[in-house]
Amino acid sequence: YYAGKKEMIAKAQCIVIVDITSVANTEKKATGWTYRQKAIGTVERCLKGNVDGEITVYGMENFICAKCRYTTGRFLLFLRTDGNPWVASNWHLGIRPITNRNVEWFTSAGDRFGMEQVPLSNVISDIQRVLQNN
Repeated sequence: YYAGKKEMIAKAQCIVIVDITSVANTEKKATGWTYRQKAIGTVERCLKGNVDGEITVYGMENFICAKCRYTTGRFLLFLRTDGNPWVASNWHLGIRPITNRNVEWFTSAGDRFGMEQVPLSNVISDIQRVLQNN
């Protein structure tokens, strides 16, 4: 199951813009899955929740249908905890690369898979609007 835009924003425990500086293989057993990738980065901005400074997020779950893969670079992340570690809250859709100040974002509120490149500032405004209406 993949959440749409409003549900993804509402269910994320935190929403952050992060500069991921390193990605490494690991073997992290959590409540739901075992994660085989660890990404470390610096929080540039927190839009929801209370996260700052360095953050470690986990991916490459041992779930065959949906795996979250991290690379270095800037990302808009929608996160939740799986026991203790931070993980993507909407599978790979919770990991949004920021490229040339743009983010791949939903084409409409109800569409879960239609995406287009949108300026990061517009996406932030959209997220803040959804948070205010919840």
